[in-house]
Amino acid sequence: MSFQRIIQFVIDYKKNIALLLAIAMIIGSVQTLRLLTVDNSLGIWFLENNATYQEYLTFQEEQGSDEIVIVMIPTENPLAEHHISKLEQLHLQIDTLAYVKSSFSLANAKYPIYSNRKLFYRNIYQADRNRENIEKLLDDLPALSRQLISDDKRFSFFYLRLIPANQIEHRSQIIAHIKTIIESTVGQSHVSGAPVLGEAFNETIYSESIFFAVLSVAVILALLLFLLPHWHYLPIALLSIILPVSITFGLMTSMDYPLNLISMLIPTILMIYSVSDFIHIVNIFHIHRKENPLQTNIEHIKNALQKSLKPCFYTTLTTIIGYLALVLSPLPAFKIMGVFTFIGMIIAFCLVYVIAIIGFTFLDKKSMNTNVRKINISALIQKNNYWTSHYNKTILGLGILIFIFGIISLFSIEVSTNSLDLLGKGKVKNDLEIIEETLAGSIRLQLNISSTEEASLLTGNVLRKLKHFQEKLDDNPLIAHPISIVDFQSFLEDRMPTFSKFNTTSFEKVFKNKQEESNAFFSLIGDNFSYLAININTKELPTKDLKPLLKAIETDFKNTFPEETYHLKIHGFSPVFAQLNTFILQTQFRSFGAAFLISFCILFYFIGQFKMSLLALIPNLLPLFSAFIVMYLFGIHLEAANAMLAPIMLGVAMDDTIHLINKFKYYQSLNLSTTESIDKALDYTGGALFSTTISLVCGFLIVGLSGVASVSTFGCLCAFTILAALLADVCFLPALLKRFK
Repeated sequence: MSFQRIIQFVIDYKKNIALLLAIAMIIGSVQTLRLLTVDNSLGIWFLENNATYQEYLTFQEEQGSDEIVIVMIPTENPLAEHHISKLEQLHLQIDTLAYVKSSFSLANAKYPIYSNRKLFYRNIYQADRNRENIEKLLDDLPALSRQLISDDKRFSFFYLRLIPANQIEHRSQIIAHIKTIIESTVGQSHVSGAPVLGEAFNETIYSESIFFAVLSVAVILALLLFLLPHWHYLPIALLSIILPVSITFGLMTSMDYPLNLISMLIPTILMIYSVSDFIHIVNIFHIHRKENPLQTNIEHIKNALQKSLKPCFYTTLTTIIGYLALVLSPLPAFKIMGVFTFIGMIIAFCLVYVIAIIGFTFLDKKSMNTNVRKINISALIQKNNYWTSHYNKTILGLGILIFIFGIISLFSIEVSTNSLDLLGKGKVKNDLEIIEETLAGSIRLQLNISSTEEASLLTGNVLRKLKHFQEKLDDNPLIAHPISIVDFQSFLEDRMPTFSKFNTTSFEKVFKNKQEESNAFFSLIGDNFSYLAININTKELPTKDLKPLLKAIETDFKNTFPEETYHLKIHGFSPVFAQLNTFILQTQFRSFGAAFLISFCILFYFIGQFKMSLLALIPNLLPLFSAFIVMYLFGIHLEAANAMLAPIMLGVAMDDTIHLINKFKYYQSLNLSTTESIDKALDYTGGALFSTTISLVCGFLIVGLSGVASVSTFGCLCAFTILAALLADVCFLPALLKRFK
């Protein structure tokens, strides 16, 4: 079926089609409001078959969860009876919660006693014990004490560990309930930890999505009033923008895909591109009506939309390729973003034409008598044409310099994701900073040491090595409060000289004969003594610091324990998070490589000449290299949020190129010279190029207003790249064609 017949079909059945679209929009909106969830849990960032991720999940289930909530409680005297009483009340309420595995504070912290060849554990704080004795106990257990009371004695710490759960859709109620209990029991406190941060990420995503949606509609409305030929086109434009978003999100939520840090950008992106397509279509339609006043309105619709189809189709195709290329990313969050943006843009492209056809049939002749409202750029284009003809060597030279410095910058950009940059400003972020400054860490890591031999791990020789290894860890400025069994061994030896005889014999019988659990919040010995563990704390570190830290831990271990006999396994979130660097690089190379090859094939098919296709492709790389230079100069890392910049912006940059080349080919078919053809093509398309660039830049600047640093940086980089793409198309491409075509 030809496009003209499709147009006629839509016109003939416009009422039925309009009714179906209205129903689709209502269903999509209802489904979105009813089913929309937010999930920024670990599962969306790692594939299920990833070995490190699977090890982390196994560790969570078998050895304990690092889903720890940290409460920093202000107090005038952490050893005062009334303060301990509050902590005990908090334990009573927290420990009865079904989703809490254990809790820990000064109120239930224990110390070991060795008697009759057995270990007993007693509470450090006892009401009948005098203050001096309690302080002496804490001084003798410094690794434990530093995690219970701040150095200035102005705060005490309460910890609770949640039962492991990868999915966190219902964590909002859990965290809210925990915070309510804390506030009602001990008053205002600083609360942080992995579960709290996870829920804060989700709240940030939800609030940012609403912010983007409202601001996008407001900005787009202002843009449309400025860029459209007449306000009569405004209702049609708004429908062509809102309908694709509603249907796409209805489809996404119906398929049980929650919103995450990346996919929250989909509505804004769809609205931006719908505006761009509609502006191109309506400008061509409006000019055609003015140039052909004797044609009927149906003829205007058929001829104008037919004229707009080819360039708009190819620009949409190159754009969606950039998003579809994200499917090649190893990160599930990017796959979801790529698939649903791809689907949404196909829906948007089709619906823009359907809604335009239906809407244009209702336009009266008043809208035909107004001029296209656009920026007056005729003088600027004439100057630009003069510059590209007389100074093309200079322009090309500047372009080559950008390419050279861009390549240098690309290999100089650090790859690193800082989780704090993914968190919006607010109390949660402030509490985290305060806790990390006071406690020197909020992230738990468990270092498990095992042996390939069947000999006991509780020999004096092994424990001496363990102590030496722990001392090395304590010297690392990025590690805080390492604690292991040797802390309790040293405590017992200092207080009970008879216990020291076990340095040369086995400790197994001693620990097998223990009468009760120790501080169960720390895993110090594995079941059946299969491993010894050191628990350490670190701050929320960017991935560029995590890898060296993990490497330093492994190096210290190898320098202490014989590698052929003993093995170290580092458990916790940090080793998994550190892998993001690798996945980000894979995303860039795979997605950009695929987008580059497919886009060039599309460009070659559209142009039909290899040399000219190659010349047209070069300016589309220039904006990307410009973005790399900006990232290097401003110290912007390649991270989780901007890992999709290159493939997406390559597709966007090609849009203006295709519109310009489309008119260039037309004028060349009239036997005009290369210079005349490109100058006339730029003169004809200049208004549309500037209009769509303005809409795209404004759209991505909305993202740049995000309160999340990483998302804001991504939006600003996209806006800059789009501006650079316009300059490359109106300056570098004409100079290139005039020089080499």
